[in-house]
Amino acid sequence: MFHNSRSSHLNIPSSSWLSFIGASALIVASVFAPSAAHAFSEDICFHYVDPQAKSGDVIPYAFNCWNVQCTDSPKPENAPAGCVVKGTGRYLKATIEKGLHARNTLHFDSLFLFSRMLGLSFDDAFDTAAYSEATDLVGGYVNTDQYGKAMTARKTDNLQGITRLNTQTGGYSYHFVPWLRTEGHALSTSLTYDKAYLRHGQTSPYANSEALINHLRVWAFGRRQTLCDFGLMKDQNNPLSACFTEDDKKTIFVSIPYVFIDCDKCRGENTFKVAWQKISPTNAGTCTDIDSDNTAEVCVYDPDYAAKIHGTAKSLGIYLHVMADRLSHDHCTNPAFITEGWDRKQPVPEKMTPGTDYSVWFPDSCGTINHMEKHYPETGHKKLPLRSVKTLAFSYLEIQDWVKASKYFASHPQQRAATPRPGYPKLHETQKIVQMVGNALKQADAGDRNKALCEIALNGYGITPWHDGSTDCKYPAK
Repeated sequence: MFHNSRSSHLNIPSSSWLSFIGASALIVASVFAPSAAHAFSEDICFHYVDPQAKSGDVIPYAFNCWNVQCTDSPKPENAPAGCVVKGTGRYLKATIEKGLHARNTLHFDSLFLFSRMLGLSFDDAFDTAAYSEATDLVGGYVNTDQYGKAMTARKTDNLQGITRLNTQTGGYSYHFVPWLRTEGHALSTSLTYDKAYLRHGQTSPYANSEALINHLRVWAFGRRQTLCDFGLMKDQNNPLSACFTEDDKKTIFVSIPYVFIDCDKCRGENTFKVAWQKISPTNAGTCTDIDSDNTAEVCVYDPDYAAKIHGTAKSLGIYLHVMADRLSHDHCTNPAFITEGWDRKQPVPEKMTPGTDYSVWFPDSCGTINHMEKHYPETGHKKLPLRSVKTLAFSYLEIQDWVKASKYFASHPQQRAATPRPGYPKLHETQKIVQMVGNALKQADAGDRNKALCEIALNGYGITPWHDGSTDCKYPAK
């Protein structure tokens, strides 16, 4: 289902393995398993009854992924680290032995629904959703039909360069998204959206301090062809600025907590350090250019690949996921930041010198255990957290603006936005649409959550097909 053929992308110093090899062995196993989803990224799973049956129907049913992962913690406020670690083994076992297929309703279903509502073709809507989903996985995303069979025509490129644990290529920053902190700036900030920025000719509705988000946005909107390593440019206040070249290289120091541990003492010698890695127009990592058959492992920073997909639904999906992670992981991303040079003997940057080398700092809250637990309450509960609501709102507004900015209907004259049926919000009523989809995501039962989204698509806006030819809407709950 998801593939990871290069374990070296973890780039974990050999001296660090002993620190977490015991409690985290199951997590490491799940990362390397060739058919496993990246655990704890998904909320809706599809189980296939007797997948080894030689005859008869294979009947799928939808259930909450956390039913496998945290059987001993049914409530989000009672999801201890022990449950997360132990649950990964159960999740992995179900994936390998039971034909488990999973996806994230915030990163996939909602984006697919919004894209179809706003007029994207099935293929483009799928790419938007699938490349968003692939950004969160080990490798890429492959859709399955109602019997769990991989639909090889519905798959993404192998986006190894964006892998969450890939420190060498900057993949970590795609999920724990740092903002640009300048001298005198507060130690923490939050992502806000202001349409007035766009009306006044700005390239983004976000503040200039959101350098990486703005950089990805102009690429996804077709205003620049290539991406700079780590999203760093000669002028960080201008997302259209040129990348650094061989003639004016910068170096970058990355300070992140242990991937699998959350504690106050996990820095210093136990911190991953990509010390003085060069920022240059080509990526020095192990990823390669994309091949003609779309099977190569790629780094999104690779200039050829970035240029190939810039302004497409694929790049839109990658950008929307990174933007959503800036919101959904705000416990980490609000205090995490990029800045120009500081005295690295200090645990938190205090003295900054503009024009010098760059440093990226992540707080301990960016550790993976903490990250996993934060996913649990995002959907399937009576009250969606604000970060989930903001993710829905920002995603809808950005897809809407992308359709307009790209002149999508001019290049796709056969496409048009959906017409809402009586009782459903009009397309310009963003708040009502977000509330409607949010209510669907609140459903505690995964099957009910799936059916609620299908109800909106099929009966509210006449959107067909839905996912794999609308069979997805026929999946029963157990």
